[in-house]
Amino acid sequence: MGLQSYTVAYSTDGTTFTNLTNVQNITINAGRQAQLQAIQATTATVELRYPTGFVSPIADLVTGTIIRIRNTNSIYPYPNADMLLGRISNVTAVYGIPFQGGVGNADYLLIEVEGSFAVLGRMQGEDYVLTYTDLQSQCVEASIETGITVEKVGPNTAIAPTTISGTWGDWVAQAALTTNSRLHDTVFTDTVSIVSPFAQNIATTGFSDVANNINNQVYEGITFDSLGDNYYTQITVDPQDFAAVTVTKVGASAPFRTYQVNTLSASTGNATDFANYLLGNYQDANFAISSFTCSAESQNVCQLDGMNNGPNFNSFVGTQVKVTFRGTVFTCLIEGVSMSASPAGATFTYYVSGADLNAYLLLGNPVFGQLDNNRLGY
Repeated sequence: MGLQSYTVAYSTDGTTFTNLTNVQNITINAGRQAQLQAIQATTATVELRYPTGFVSPIADLVTGTIIRIRNTNSIYPYPNADMLLGRISNVTAVYGIPFQGGVGNADYLLIEVEGSFAVLGRMQGEDYVLTYTDLQSQCVEASIETGITVEKVGPNTAIAPTTISGTWGDWVAQAALTTNSRLHDTVFTDTVSIVSPFAQNIATTGFSDVANNINNQVYEGITFDSLGDNYYTQITVDPQDFAAVTVTKVGASAPFRTYQVNTLSASTGNATDFANYLLGNYQDANFAISSFTCSAESQNVCQLDGMNNGPNFNSFVGTQVKVTFRGTVFTCLIEGVSMSASPAGATFTYYVSGADLNAYLLLGNPVFGQLDNNRLGY
């Protein structure tokens, strides 16, 4: 397939966008590279030549301006085929030599973009009290207080009342951790979505080391890992309002490999169920797929910017995919994805966790719907 064509546009109102010219490189990073890593904001960088910028700078390219990244060759229809909607966090001008006739041919502009989770991370909670005992209601209240839409995607969840003594971003991260959720923060401008594992998308497009067609994206490299951060023999869940709960693998002996997590669990029972779920996930060391890399230009039908679940880059996170390697099909969940694009082409790297590290019960799901193998809740 031919080169993909990416555009970068900016807007001060979210309605009228102006395309940037001379774009040389785009990178996007969403999600995380391993399942137990801290939740992170989606980020992007855009590098463009800026030959007349010293004399006639683009005044709106400042912190807070909205940035939109699109693939104009995407198989998804416009106007909703945005790969990313975020806000500028930093802008750096790198001026080169020479400068003649008001033109600096070696001048560049570097634009750094972030998702709304990063914006919440700069908002102090000032000891605001969230009194509701369910996550959906707390999200509505947080949206009112911050001006950022915080939404719960998937079934509602019991959660403890809490005082926001740190930032609103700290609360979002802890709420996501408590409910075993993932985060989307660039699907819409000024929106953060706490996405339940029970709201899991299933990609209709898989990945393969051989097949290259509308049903499979071919990858050019794959990595298997046995990660120390995915192996623990003891779990401690420490809720904000209740005593800590510790569970230990049967037969394990000290010194234990201990994973400790602070949560907003609504009861000691909820904390115990979550601890047992985590122990069931991580008590055995496994060797599994951790990442694979694809070239956009290698695809016969490029679906790397959406996999039939929509084009937004951030919404890949939490999607269930099939990965075929040397005749064996593995079921994985996307934990994060990185993209790097230039005029020479685009490369996507997907970071995944295996089905055995996602042992919740999804009724009707062929992989996560097996009784006695998956857990209904925690």
